[in-house]
Amino acid sequence: MVSDIVEEIREAYARVGIRLDQPAAYGTYYRLLCAGCGRMVGNVGDRLLPGMAADLVEGQRDLYADGLLGCPCGHQKKVVTA
Repeated sequence: MVSDIVEEIREAYARVGIRLDQPAAYGTYYRLLCAGCGRMVGNVGDRLLPGMAADLVEGQRDLYADGLLGCPCGHQKKVVTA
């Protein structure tokens, strides 16, 4: 069963072209994968408070749009600027 916070994290990152992978360590950390090519682009923990994931990702939206965050393949830049 996926917790509400994990689903919130999944939805927040999906908006910038990143998908949440399976738990990486004890179910608390998840790998972030480029939804375009599958390359690992980071990790996120599930100990965020409700609303934090969306706020964090939205606060970095300009960095994704400029290609400064995300995968070198450019998928996040394409998704955010579309």
